[in-house]
Amino acid sequence: MLDTTLADSELTRAISRDIIPVIAIGGGLLFAGSIVFMNMMKSIMVNKAREATKREVAAYVAEGSINPDDAVRMLVAGTGNEAREIIAKRAADGVISPKKADQLIQSLDNSDPARA
Repeated sequence: MLDTTLADSELTRAISRDIIPVIAIGGGLLFAGSIVFMNMMKSIMVNKAREATKREVAAYVAEGSINPDDAVRMLVAGTGNEAREIIAKRAADGVISPKKADQLIQSLDNSDPARA
């Protein structure tokens, strides 16, 4: 009886020693996979909503409710500031030179239809 109890105890310790890392690694991979999946779904939903907005604005332009120039301004609203922030961050990180960042921002200012 004592021999089987000791054997069971050794077996239990051996299993727990081997299975805990497997559970930890499996749980980590499952968590990481779910994060990747959720980010992918978010990206799909954002792009789908963006395309729906473009179609709606195009429909308003087609029926004459919105001027085409106003539609263009609405569709590009906010993109210039986001681009400027990205350029500034890349320049701060050293990915692009400050001179190149300045040129890119100036070209954004010259080509931004919302400012025209």
